[in-house]
Amino acid sequence: MSESISLDKCVHGKLYRIHSRNLGFGVFNSEAQGFIGIREKFGNRYLFTEYHWDAGAPFGTVHPKEELEQLPEDIGVKEDLGIEDQEGRPCAFDKPRDQGGKGWYVIETGKPCEGFPVCVSNKKLFDWLEQKSNEYYEKHGTEE
Repeated sequence: MSESISLDKCVHGKLYRIHSRNLGFGVFNSEAQGFIGIREKFGNRYLFTEYHWDAGAPFGTVHPKEELEQLPEDIGVKEDLGIEDQEGRPCAFDKPRDQGGKGWYVIETGKPCEGFPVCVSNKKLFDWLEQKSNEYYEKHGTEE
């Protein structure tokens, strides 16, 4: 296996070819000390973060092998874009209502969310990663 790029050399928002449990490519998130890539499990494909080996056990599983390119500025380096209610309004959770909290509520109004809130996936990052992964697989394969 070729040498890994150390954690202190990884650049936020850069795409890397990586060796890890579940990912072949990932965008580095310096705040999380990990790489966001596309994982497939039970037929579902979704954004997933695995952590740099230097971040330590038991979660550090990624050995970055090659720095590739910078993520476009208009795409956030995060798996999701927050929580929204069925009307698309950003929501947050206070504490359960039976414990004196608001439960799920609309951030702007403070009123209860309509329906059950859902996590909004970062589709722009997913699409960009999928495109770039395909391009690099075609050019170089997965061999180190």
